[in-house]
Amino acid sequence: MRHPQRNLRRGVTLVEMMIVVVLLSLVSALALPKINLAQFRSDDAVRAVRTTLQTAQRLAITRQYNVIVSFDTVQQRMRIVEDLNNNNAVDAGERVRWVPLDNGARFATPATGINGGVGSAIVGPGVISVNSMPTVVFLRSGSSSSYVEVYLAASAREGSEWRAVQVTQSTGRTVWYRWLTSTWTKASV
Repeated sequence: MRHPQRNLRRGVTLVEMMIVVVLLSLVSALALPKINLAQFRSDDAVRAVRTTLQTAQRLAITRQYNVIVSFDTVQQRMRIVEDLNNNNAVDAGERVRWVPLDNGARFATPATGINGGVGSAIVGPGVISVNSMPTVVFLRSGSSSSYVEVYLAASAREGSEWRAVQVTQSTGRTVWYRWLTSTWTKASV
C-alpha cells in the first residue's frame, strides 16, 4: 500500500524573501548613520601620503638621484619628480607623477601640531618651495632635505578627523599620528 505523499516544502516564498530584505534594510538604515566615514578617509589619506614619501625615498636610493615630492594644497595632490640632474627643479625630460588624495581628505592646518603650533599643513625648518608648492627632497642617501610634518583631515558631522605624517631628516623615515582626545598619538601600521 502506498503512503500518500507528504507535501514537503523546499525553499522560500517570495513574500518571505521580501520580509527578510525589508528587515535587513531597516537594520542597515539604523546602523549606517553611526559609521564615521571621515575616520576611514583620513586613515586612507595618511597611508597614501606615507606610501608616496616612502616610494620617493626608495626611488632616490635605488636610482641614485634626488626625488622631489611637492604638496599641492590647492588641488589636494602630491607631485613626485625624478630629478635626474639633482638641481631641485622640474626640467624637461624628468619623469613627473601626480598622486591625488581621495575624496573627502585634504591637507589642512590643525590648531596644534605634533611639536606645538603650526602655520600651515606642511611645515618644517627646511621645507623649500618648488613651483609655489611646499616641497621635500629625498637624497640619494635616503635622507630628506628637511624634517617635515604633513597634516591631513577629513570632515565629519562631529568635526574633523586629523592625521599627521612626520619625516625624519637624517633617515627619511616616516611615522604617522592620530589626533585623539586633544593630543597627537603615534599610530601603528
